[in-house]
Amino acid sequence: MTMLTSVLKQIGSGRIFAAFFLSLGVALTQPVCATEVVTTALDKKGNPMSDVIVYATPLHGTVPPVAKTATAVISQSGMQFSPYVTAVRVGTAVEFPNYDKMEHHVKSFSAVKEFEIKTYNKGVTPPPVLFDKAGMVVVYCLLHNWMRAYVLVLDTPYFAKSDDSGVAKLENLPVGDYKLEAWHPNMGSIKPTLSRNVKIGTENLPAQFQFDFVPTARKSK
Repeated sequence: MTMLTSVLKQIGSGRIFAAFFLSLGVALTQPVCATEVVTTALDKKGNPMSDVIVYATPLHGTVPPVAKTATAVISQSGMQFSPYVTAVRVGTAVEFPNYDKMEHHVKSFSAVKEFEIKTYNKGVTPPPVLFDKAGMVVVYCLLHNWMRAYVLVLDTPYFAKSDDSGVAKLENLPVGDYKLEAWHPNMGSIKPTLSRNVKIGTENLPAQFQFDFVPTARKSK
């Protein structure tokens, strides 16, 4: 009786079936499930914080490659940048359309991505800017000094921004171990993020981050 015939006769035994295929070098693995993590951001007084970027970085393995068509938009509307805070992955091209009646002059002095889009009119969308390095970028309008936007450029595709209730949902995370981090523009690029290690599984408890400050109000005209 051959080894294969013997095993097939005992197919009801999962252990024997698996052992046979492992002996041939065939790996039997559990399917990788995707899940979500719900986080809440609070300020020093316990109030919900919006515009907090929460992101997860795998502690083991690699992240999926960047999509070739990754794009984002930060418009100028109502004499402000919108959105005020944006998270993108390294390799994302960002457009800065002008929807205002006024001219704007977009500039970044940040070492992560220094660029300039000289004065342009309403209805104009200049060529996109490629954000090709991880870190924080502050974008200004040189004609209107209260206008600024923050861009957090990340190496991971797993990120979300908190809403007015302080809640952010990170979706489609494969099961595994992650470093979960939270960042707000008031922290700049020097103050360390709030972080914790988490194990993402089929059931995940909500994660909470409480900052040691009350965010300053956004500047306006």
